[in-house]
Amino acid sequence: MPKYYAYLEDFHEITVIVPHTYRQGNVRSFEAHGNDEVIKLETIHKTHLGDECKYVLRFDGYVLLNTTYYINDDMGEKTELYTGKIVRTELFDDIYYYDGDDLGHSYKKNETTFKLWTPVAKYIKVELTSKSGTVTVHPLEYINQGIWETTLEGNYEGYRYRFISYVNGYEHCFVDPYARSSTANGTYSYVINPQKLYKRKHQRPPFSGKPTDAVIYEVSVRDLTSDPMLQSTYPRQYLGFVEKALKTEKNNPAGFDYLKQLDVTHIQLLPIFDFEGVDETQPEKAYNWGYNPSQYNVPEGSYASDSDDPYKRINELKRLIDKCHKNGLRVIMDVVYNHVYDELTFPFDKIIPGYAFRVDAQGILTNASGCGNDIATERKMMRKFIVDSVLYWTKHFKIDGFRFDLMGLIDVKTMNMLRQKLELYRRDIIVYGEGWQMIGSKTDKTMAHMYNREVLYNIGHFNDTTREHIKGATFNVKDKGYALGQITELNTVRSIIQGSCYSQRLFRYPSQSINYVECHDNHTFYDKASMALKGMNQDLIIKHQKLATSIILLSQGVPFIHAGQEFYRSKKGEENSYKSSDLINQIEWQNVDKHWQDILDFKQLIQLRKTYQLFRLTNASKIQEHTHVRFTENGTCLYELVDEKHHIIVIFKNNTTQETIRFEHPFEVVYDSEHAYEGLTEGVSLNMVSTLVFISQREED
Repeated sequence: MPKYYAYLEDFHEITVIVPHTYRQGNVRSFEAHGNDEVIKLETIHKTHLGDECKYVLRFDGYVLLNTTYYINDDMGEKTELYTGKIVRTELFDDIYYYDGDDLGHSYKKNETTFKLWTPVAKYIKVELTSKSGTVTVHPLEYINQGIWETTLEGNYEGYRYRFISYVNGYEHCFVDPYARSSTANGTYSYVINPQKLYKRKHQRPPFSGKPTDAVIYEVSVRDLTSDPMLQSTYPRQYLGFVEKALKTEKNNPAGFDYLKQLDVTHIQLLPIFDFEGVDETQPEKAYNWGYNPSQYNVPEGSYASDSDDPYKRINELKRLIDKCHKNGLRVIMDVVYNHVYDELTFPFDKIIPGYAFRVDAQGILTNASGCGNDIATERKMMRKFIVDSVLYWTKHFKIDGFRFDLMGLIDVKTMNMLRQKLELYRRDIIVYGEGWQMIGSKTDKTMAHMYNREVLYNIGHFNDTTREHIKGATFNVKDKGYALGQITELNTVRSIIQGSCYSQRLFRYPSQSINYVECHDNHTFYDKASMALKGMNQDLIIKHQKLATSIILLSQGVPFIHAGQEFYRSKKGEENSYKSSDLINQIEWQNVDKHWQDILDFKQLIQLRKTYQLFRLTNASKIQEHTHVRFTENGTCLYELVDEKHHIIVIFKNNTTQETIRFEHPFEVVYDSEHAYEGLTEGVSLNMVSTLVFISQREED
């Protein structure tokens, strides 16, 4: 054990911590030895810190970060110079930024190159395990800009590998942070041959690229086929997700066939990158949503038919996406670049400690994510890691959009950079996220929360104002929103219906407003309504939920639907089911049979949205010109949409008070949630919770 500890804090500053147990903490002088030179160190400041003394030293020279240096004192004692705060300096980022796209391994039949970025490691090795189990270790050579590299002759396809580093006095073993395939539970990375990867057969489905033209449907790979009633051949797996001919007991479509006929445009998958919380060799024994990132560019193995096979987790996910594209469904990936499951096992901490995560003034990890760590997205190589990862999934897996978990913890520059790089590749990729204000203030322009909407380019935000005012307060189960009968704060409801970008302006454009009342988080709408409307009969609860869903589908902005919302999904009252059992989280397909007519109504609303551009306006001025929202004294909403061809009246009735609404001229009923009206009418008498849509063709001048 060393007598004291030394840290390189900046390019001309070293801190030495001397415990009082060594010379009562009093050291006369220090000098640095390394790279065949001796560097004199000047003591600038000495501070007593409890049982230690802190020395701040300055020097005139250049320390090679990949070379071992020792700090010697005047008594001949020495300690290795560790890397300290220097990795968080702007100059460090500028000097060592590497813009290549070849980190990780690059396979050829006759050779494989291994490349890793770490300016501060003293050595890097790669450990290879052959298919027969033979282990060899090979050193990497330091090149420049923090790059270590070696090219090995021979065919290494199918070999397992991991890296070995020596950093800050310790040797570490870790998987490749840039890996694209791994063994079960991520113990080793795999060398793979790109020629053995699934070749797509179908193009992405046509899409305008305008977010307001999307109807997003959130679903978990596992949840879709975990219901035993479904009798899937591949339950809870990628292959099961796209399995054909699955049926309910009454012969209605189930599984993928159900998704195909639903008429949504985009499927948002809960995390499909490699995550912790489920043993990939025994996935049936534990459940997890997947917000525990482990390997960002490796597909999750618990969804594969063989998690230890180097290709199956990749190819089966690629096949899933290709099958979605074949059937008109675009695929959005739920990504979690704001934190990792375990900062101690995350490879970056073993190659460049102190760089990948945010710390406070005392050097302690921040925890704005609530997960024990926050990724420092503002650092250049972490930003590059995130942007490269997004582009990898887009280009190689043909992902059509990205939903960012806790996007308010990612800096604005990173989000705008990846948005613009996506635009250069394809202009029809959707990007949105949880824009909660996690840190800082509303005037903080550095983080990608919804209050910084004016500096975020073409990026949407989950609109929690919609959720809280249409459903009711998330963390107060008894609170009722508009869809549950509340008639206060109607001006806010008006703003929501008009895209939250016109009156009570929350966003600049309706495309920034992701409208939802239910997602994987928190209570399902049905569970919340059952508690808030305790004692009310189920039929009326269903009417209230149907109303809420219709508001989401017909309001300006981007509609977002949680899988099963259209047939009243329940999680048996569980508020946070992130690691609950399949019994809680599974899609219960018997409910499709119970509520098939409501599902048809749901599809009809989607078709109305797709048919009439008036429901998909793209800016605030058009919303002001073409829409008008008012309320009756009972709280019933009249939502009018008018252009040169059509006059549409939508009625959202959230109460059972008898009232008559008259129109100036005849309208045709094109949607009636309760199937009580038909034909032409100049008015309607209502006494039930319901949604109605009336349309008339406008006469040409």
